[in-house]
Formats: sequence, structure tokens, C-alpha cells
Amino acid sequence: MEAFFKYGIGFMMLWLQLLLGAEDSLAQTQNFENNINPVSYPSEFLPGWYGNEVRDNSSRIFQVNGQGRGNSRALAVQPISTFNGQIWIRLNVNQDPRKKVVFWAKSAQNGTGNRPALVFFSWSKSLTGEYAFRNSLVKDLEFANENQEFRKFTLAIPESLGGEEEIFLKLEINYGPGTGSAARWLMDDFFFGELEIDLRPPQVANVKGFARNELWVQFDEKVDPVFSLLPPVYSLEGIQPDRIARKNDSTMILSFESSLVEGKEYTLKTGKIPDLEGNLLKDTSLVFKFFDPTAYEYKSLVINELMPAPRADQDLPNAEYIELFNPTDKEFRLDLLRISNSRNETSLPEGWMNSGDFLILVPKGLENWFLGYGKVLGVSNWPVLLNSGDQVTLKSQSGLVLDQITFNTNTWGGSEFSGGAYSLEVPNPFFLCDNSSFLRTSVDPLRGTPGRINSVFNLNLELPKPNLKRAYFLDSLHFILDLEGVISGVIQAEQIDISPNLGIEKVERLAQGWRVQLKEPAFPNQVFQISLLGLQDCYGRDLGRIGPVSLVLASPPKPGEIHLTEVLFDPVSGDPKFVEIHNSSSNYLNLKSWALGNLNDQGQVSQIRIFGTEGTILSPGEFLAISTDSEKLKARYPKSREGNFLQVSALPSYPISGGSVVLLRNEKELVEKFTYSSKYHHPLIQNSKGVSLERISIRNPVSDLANWQSASGNEDFATPGRRNSQFLNEETLNDIFKIEPKVFDPEGSQGPAFTTISYELDQAGWVGTLGIYSVTGLLVNTLCQNQVLGTRGIFTWNGLDEKGARVRPGYYVLLAELFDLEGRVKVIKKTIVVAVKL
Repeated sequence: MEAFFKYGIGFMMLWLQLLLGAEDSLAQTQNFENNINPVSYPSEFLPGWYGNEVRDNSSRIFQVNGQGRGNSRALAVQPISTFNGQIWIRLNVNQDPRKKVVFWAKSAQNGTGNRPALVFFSWSKSLTGEYAFRNSLVKDLEFANENQEFRKFTLAIPESLGGEEEIFLKLEINYGPGTGSAARWLMDDFFFGELEIDLRPPQVANVKGFARNELWVQFDEKVDPVFSLLPPVYSLEGIQPDRIARKNDSTMILSFESSLVEGKEYTLKTGKIPDLEGNLLKDTSLVFKFFDPTAYEYKSLVINELMPAPRADQDLPNAEYIELFNPTDKEFRLDLLRISNSRNETSLPEGWMNSGDFLILVPKGLENWFLGYGKVLGVSNWPVLLNSGDQVTLKSQSGLVLDQITFNTNTWGGSEFSGGAYSLEVPNPFFLCDNSSFLRTSVDPLRGTPGRINSVFNLNLELPKPNLKRAYFLDSLHFILDLEGVISGVIQAEQIDISPNLGIEKVERLAQGWRVQLKEPAFPNQVFQISLLGLQDCYGRDLGRIGPVSLVLASPPKPGEIHLTEVLFDPVSGDPKFVEIHNSSSNYLNLKSWALGNLNDQGQVSQIRIFGTEGTILSPGEFLAISTDSEKLKARYPKSREGNFLQVSALPSYPISGGSVVLLRNEKELVEKFTYSSKYHHPLIQNSKGVSLERISIRNPVSDLANWQSASGNEDFATPGRRNSQFLNEETLNDIFKIEPKVFDPEGSQGPAFTTISYELDQAGWVGTLGIYSVTGLLVNTLCQNQVLGTRGIFTWNGLDEKGARVRPGYYVLLAELFDLEGRVKVIKKTIVVAVKL
């Protein structure tokens, strides 16, 4: 009490006046809750009410939802350059001059102009008579083009009309001076009758959290602007606030030095605060539970619906909107949040969202278009959504993402819907994960459901278990987790299980996948196993262990480590072509920026197609088949189903008649070039469609025609993604010439349809003649005649004689005669067996 008197008891007498409030039993009232009749003067749009141009839409004189006192209905007038509103009201005076007119009015922002609404009132004995005593309701500019609070207005009957039985009040709402649009004027809770003296003290209507150390204290009426800001009149558990800010005439913000405890029950004591009529608030204790409306978390508020592409010819307004939903049991402030798309970001204005609330965000100035749909909030600097695809993010000012939605034209399921003014709706706003993959086109007749439950609402969506597709290093300190499917929340470092262990510094969520930063660099070629533990699905259920997948820090390929090994250029109709490469090293190799190409008519590399993206790795000794449809390849060549495949969107052109396959590093460095032709196929193959050409030896040049043969029929005529059927064992040769296989069937019934004769010499410069002889000594075929040999090479024999006829089954002899310029001579004989199909 001492503190109360200290701050000025002398002010008390300033508030002793009458509050005009309650109505008598014969009063006329109008709260505008009943539908108005859209008819104009001289017809009544409500009993005893007339208007010069009454409509059922948001122009001239009309009725609005949710804009009145307590979110009720109200009467609205929109003056424009060609229209000033006029309203006539019939009043039953009954010769009682004590009666007064009381109503509540305010202005609401309309567009971006600065014109006020000018409101005048006048009186008459009859509806069509002369109106006198014309006065302005307020000062000219007090109904400015802004969103105001309702104010109470009281009008006394002119003394000369107090003895009448019936009189008329005329209100004029005029288009004010300035530029652009004028304010909209709203009226609510009209009363005409005898008024009583207000002796009721103010009450505390609401106490709730405003920030982590602040309280929102709201009174049920306007309170004194001096006493309501005195700290001694408030006590929270015996502690006075450090400072008090006045939010409006009836709301104060109390700030405390320490943060309040989330979910704790507190008692606030207050009293000795007068209203504007001098009535004192009695000592009051209010018990409430504190929640911080700025303690945002992921999914505190949800982006529940989007309208990126509205149209003028539809039932919904021709305006973009973003609908938010509060799925929690808490209330949140909006003024500390930001909404953005891929190009623009803007702050939300003041507002609150309670548990279960829908809120329609629209461009500033278009709020009136959505008044009939629910709670609306106009947003300045609106981030215009891209119809072709965009990402919408709701986040706090500190950068915490509350929700994020990504969409593109495919999200609607077709161009008919993407350009047809259909909204995108979230089926389950209670999901604790990214809803982008769950977005659905609205099936509501209006093509959208702003402000209400979505038309695709479904609490029982089937959710496949997320799958850890792969993990790959960006560098020795960073790797990517490619997680297929959706999870609740974020991945924490302790939820990533790595064997052998790697210390994790932090985990960062990307638009696609998760980036993990290590504490120490990883070593190349060490294989790690990655699993995820303790994650939850969108319903909050534990997902158990996800994975494992392998993770290895691969090295850039060195020259001679990656080779072309197989080409299918003439597939069966409907099947894809493919090119196969092979890692001949003992290292894991990083294929990023590796590509395939061909040669144009000028012999230049063209049609470059990159197949090596971030994370494309080839294991030691591994083969990789590159095609446009891996599943079709597996179906055509079932023995290769477990092979290694890479699907790309397009390959270079590889004509059936012949062409060149070019393997490139870093998109431009030539590694190998193979010029192919159908003539390279085995002579006994009559139809080469669906038959690949396989490289016999990676140690021999890719350009050596003898180094390519048709794939074996025993192996489906192609071996994509696995070791070739025509593959020469590359172990060290024990002698000069080696034959593999020593027994073969030219028809390929039991293996290769040819035999490979490989050699390795101690020096270059040898000249050789190689021939195939029958056991009777008859020359059957000459493989080479006085040919200068390299230090190593291969020849092949397909079981045909020099005339192209197949030889009889039996034993044959390879005779190799070698000499050099120094006169040295070597003669070598090897046995070959030509088998027959059993």
C-alpha cells in the first residue's frame, strides 16, 4: 500500500466518471449476427436499417465474418472514389430524451493507400425528411487506413427531438483525402436506450507467457495508462517485474530478470489498478501454467496447404495463400517468425496461433478476399511462389526451421492440376517429418480448403521404413548419408553407428540427405560400415537399426586403372545398349566426372554423357555396366542379375552399323577409345542382335581387334556388370606362348567359341610366323606371317580354316617360328584341341 500511495493517490480522482454500458429493457440493439438482406434504400437490409448500396460481397455496404468484437460479425462500409456510404437507422424515442445511441466502431486497412474514412452523423424526424445537426463522429483523420481496435461512441439525441415518438439517425462514411485506397469502416454492437452508471471494476481476462521471461497480462477493459505500468501493483511469486511495457489500452507485458520455467504453475497477484472510469481492480490472485510462446521447435507450426497457381475463373480468390496449422497443445507468437521461398524471405506480422488453429497467410492488402474462409493474416513483401516448383520454409528469426515444404509440377500429378488453380494439401499435419513427399492435390469442389481441414486429411497413411541407400565421402573430413524415405526430426551424431569408429563433429541436414563432419580425417581405402539407430518415423515410432551400408574414401583413378571391357551396341528390340568398365587396381576408385562419348564425322569427341556423379565408386577388380535401364538388362541377361549396374538418363549414340566408344576422365581427358563393328563378332554367329563384344585382355591395347570377341552363348551372350565370358587370365606367363583354353568348341557350346594365344617376349624386335597345323602336318590357318611382334600380345583362333570353313574336331598344333636381326631363332609348338558339341 505504501508503494501505491508513493506513485500518486492524487491521480485517483481523475477517473471518477460514468461508464455508459448496460441497456434497459426497452432498448434497441443490433449485433449484426443475423444475415443482412442485400437490398438498398428505401428497402430495409435489417429491421429499421437502410443503406444506399447494400451488397452480399466485400464492397459498398456489407457484412463481414470474424471482424467484429470478439471475432463476431460486423457491418462494414467501403468508401471509394465513386461511392460514399449512407446508413439510416430508425429509433423509437417514445418521448424519452434520456435515451442515447451507443455503438463500437473502428477502421480496417484496405490496400496500401493513405486515405481515411470520414464519418458524419445527423438527425431527422422522418426517413425522407431534412437531416440537421450534422457533425463529425471523430476528428477527420482518426479513422485512418490502418487496423485499429474497436472504440466506443455515444451520441445524445438533440434536445429538439427528445419529445418525438420516432426519429432517424443518418451515418455518412465518406472517401477521405490523400492518395490510393481509403480505410474500411466497421460498426458493431449498436445500442439505443437508457444507460446505467458503470460501477464494475476491471478484471484480469488473461495471463500467459509472452517470451521466456515475459508475461502477457490482459484486462477485460481499458485501464489507466499510469497505474497499469507501476511494478509494485504486480507480484509473481513475490517478485516484481523489472519493467512493464504497454501493448495496448488493456494489455501489459511484464518482464522479469530470470527466465520462467516451462510448464510450471505460477501465481500472479495484482490489484489497485483503475479503469478509465475510476473503478479499482480488487486484489486478485491468478493461477496459470507458463508456456513460452517463442520456444519454437521443429513442427511447432506446420505448413498445411499451398496455393501457388491461383486463377481468376475459380470459386476461391485469385490470390496465392499459405495455410499454417498448429498441431501442438501450445499457443505460439507469429511476430518472431519468417516465411520464405527460394527467392524471397519476409517477417510475419503480430498474431497468435492457438492449439488446433488454422491461419491463412495472404499478400498484404488481400485479407478481405479471404474473410469468409477463416482467420487471415496479411504478409508484406509476399514471397511469390514459383508455379514450376519451389521450397517454402517457416523459420524463427534465429534460423530454426519449424517446417519446410518442397514441390514441383509433378507434385500435382499432371499439368491439368498444376495449372488448374488446385491447392496442394498435407494429408496428416501431425506428422513429425517433412511432408513434401506426402503432398496431394486438393479434391475439394473449391479446389482448396483454406482455413479448414484438408480434403485429403488422413491420419492412417502407410509409411514404408526409411532405407539408408548409400554413404559416400565428399573429402576426408565429410561424408553424405543418402537416406531414402522420411524420418521424424533430425539425425544426431550419437545416432550414427560407424565401424571402425570415426569421431563425429556435427551433422547437418541438406535439401537432399545429411552431411556429416568428422573430427579427424579418414584414411583412403578403409571400408567402414554405417548404420542409423534410434530414429523415429512420422508417427513417432522407433525405426530400429537402419543399414548397414559401406563407406570408403575412394582415390582418383590413375592411368591404366580403368578400362573399357564390354560393349552392346546392337541390343534386342526394346532393350538398352550398355558400356562396361573395369577397375583393374587394388584401390577403391572415385568416378566423379567420368563420362562416355563418341566420335563425330570429323573424328572429334562429342555427345559427352557424364555417368560419374558424387559418390560413384568402383571397388577393386569390379566391373560396372552403364545403361539407361538396369532392370531390363537384368531381365535380358539373368546370369548377370547380381552384377554391378549404373543407370543413366542417356548414353551417347552408338550406331548398330559401327562407331566409337570413348571413355573420358574429368569430362574431357581421353582414357580409352574403342572403334567397334559388327564384323568383329564370331563368324559362326549368324544373328549378333543382343550379343556383346567383350575385351579379352586389359593388358593388351583396346584398339587391338584380336582383343575383342563375341560373348559366350553359355553366358547369355553378354555379361553386364560382371567378369567377361571371354576373359584371359592375367596371371604371369610361365613361358613365351600360352593357350587358353586348350580345348574349345567353335560353336561355344561348352565355353568360349575361340582360343586365345598370348605371348610375352623378353624384348621387342622379334619377327614371327604363327600357323595352325593338323596332326598330319597340313597347314590349316595362318595367324600371322613375318609380323613384327611387340613384347606382349595376343592372337585368337576361332576353329576355322583359311577358307572360313569349320575344321573337324581333333588335335591341332600351333607352330610359332621366331627370329631376330641377330640371327637368333626360336621354334615353339603347342597343342590345341577342337571339340564338338555334345
